[in-house]
Amino acid sequence: MVASRAIAFITRRPGSGSIFVLACVVLLVCLLVYGVALNGPLFFDDVPNLLDNDLLQIDGKALDDWRVAVLSSDAGPFHRPVAMLTFTMNHVVVGAFSAFSLKATNLAIHLLLGALLYFFALALLQTPALRAHRLGIYQCRLVAMLAASIWLLHPIHVSTVLYAVQRMAQLSALFTVAGLLVYTRYRLRWADSGAGPGEVLAASIWLALFGVFAVLSKENGALLPWLIAVVEVTLFRGAWRGEEDGRLLRLGWFALLLPLLLVAIVVIFSPDALSGRFGGREFTLEERLLTQARVLWQYLAWLLVPNILDMGFFQDDIPLSRGMLSPFTTLLALVAWAVVLGACLLWHKRYPLLAFAFLFYLVAHSMESTVLPLEMVFEHRNYLPSVGFAVLAAVGIIRCVARFKRLRLRTVVSGVLGILVVLLAVRTNVWRDEMTLARFEVVNHPQSPRANFFYANVLFKRLEQAQELGLDEDEMRALAVTSRDYFARMHSINPRDFAALVMLYQLDTLYFPGLAAKNDWLGAMEELAKTRRLQASDRTALRALVGFSTTSSGEPDRARVAKLLNYFIERNPQRMDLLADKFRLLTDAENVDREALLASLQHAAQLNPDSRQAVAYLAQYHGTDDLASTYEAIREWLRRDRLRREIAVIREIFDK
Repeated sequence: MVASRAIAFITRRPGSGSIFVLACVVLLVCLLVYGVALNGPLFFDDVPNLLDNDLLQIDGKALDDWRVAVLSSDAGPFHRPVAMLTFTMNHVVVGAFSAFSLKATNLAIHLLLGALLYFFALALLQTPALRAHRLGIYQCRLVAMLAASIWLLHPIHVSTVLYAVQRMAQLSALFTVAGLLVYTRYRLRWADSGAGPGEVLAASIWLALFGVFAVLSKENGALLPWLIAVVEVTLFRGAWRGEEDGRLLRLGWFALLLPLLLVAIVVIFSPDALSGRFGGREFTLEERLLTQARVLWQYLAWLLVPNILDMGFFQDDIPLSRGMLSPFTTLLALVAWAVVLGACLLWHKRYPLLAFAFLFYLVAHSMESTVLPLEMVFEHRNYLPSVGFAVLAAVGIIRCVARFKRLRLRTVVSGVLGILVVLLAVRTNVWRDEMTLARFEVVNHPQSPRANFFYANVLFKRLEQAQELGLDEDEMRALAVTSRDYFARMHSINPRDFAALVMLYQLDTLYFPGLAAKNDWLGAMEELAKTRRLQASDRTALRALVGFSTTSSGEPDRARVAKLLNYFIERNPQRMDLLADKFRLLTDAENVDREALLASLQHAAQLNPDSRQAVAYLAQYHGTDDLASTYEAIREWLRRDRLRREIAVIREIFDK
């Protein structure tokens, strides 16, 4: 009855012209709204992955430079070569890493994915489970276009599109959706007329191709087969030649439940294989799983009710779940997910699209929101999982309009998309420059340590550029005081964060000598280094501390900084980035203990037999002073550098 009313209402204005107009309007709005922020900042992971990655910054004239650049990332086990290839192309075309070129490319991928989503949604609406709606081709196109528009204009995707390095997530989602589209289109034909071995093989080859490209963009692409199982179980239900094939249906359920069974086997028979990977985190596997139960509901709330004041690049103010009742909402979240999963299993035939949306959401989140020792919360993790709910929302809007006859379709669609455009415009406007973004984040997330650090660091950078900016002494003093205040606030929120201590030490040494004498920040760092689980954010902080200690202002404390590094190296002997800091610190010193440095490098090389960095530093240490030792270190370097990514660096040693 509801579907028939929807058909009657929508067909008052039949034709595909209005859908084409809507597509053009959405495309234009995306270009205009995102366009204001294409010159925004490159920051955080953009720096180590792009700006500081010398292997990626090539002119493109030598073929081997392309090979090295494409394999230059250590972000994943496969080096994410597809994503790195696109970054390399950006650099070659422009001649440098331009924020505009990087983010404009991201926007182009976003729009292309929106187009794929339209065709994917259109195919989904023709599956056996949704044919009961009996929508005509125009109605299906309208729903598909509305789903693509909602997804394209949703403000939660701003921190994916405008955060340059998240092109990895974009490309993985792009190839995953392409694979799902191929599967769905093939299955529509097979559901009605079946298929021979040749056609099944052709489909498998296409799926394998898209799957490989997705994985080589970012590891989330490995979820493609599992997402295919979601589509099969909820929307096709084993349909083959116009009938339900029980064997195919059971195969679909087996494929859906197999990953869960494999994880359960690992947990039962080898629990340390998962929990042992959390040695570098300040939380345990159990705490992460409990927290993610709440976080997944938070993500869903942002998708359904996009509160941009609650969203943000930094979400480290969300408290950890230390137990089922700490906080109490952890238990509520777990019970709610149990109810949702039970409903999906029991009522997936009655409410197929609802079951599809929830299962698609959970499976698409499964890699980054379960057992891997990743950070807790990031908006960009919703880029692919939001696809199912975009389709569900579009169908829900059409059915709501049909149920309430007083509502006008154009009014409702314009209202929903208009609200999304306004919210999107506010968020993209914030991303225009680093200062605006930093201020917005700290105002809306005052208890976030990273938001406070980000804003304080932006102020500190302006302080360092005071002469270029033409600031007077009063303006510099105000910047120094405000910057220190936010660093101190970060330290009070999280006393175990290393970055705040480093910046407070620098600021007090440079601008507040009285406070420097009063506060022994280096002593606090030494104590923290004895128990702190080294975080990814600590790498940048340590590098900044080492850089400062090589200046005239930091030179008096260089020995204490070296001692601090030794604390970290003793507890983390496998971390070559710490060795790099020590190597830099000692080689810049005037009276370096070369024998102690050599012993340290040799010890690191022995402890880390697969690390190319360890022997690279040995080669640089010996240089032209001991050619025999240099050649031996380079030989070992080449043995360990199986991908031959360091050939250019080795060539520089010979040139010297």
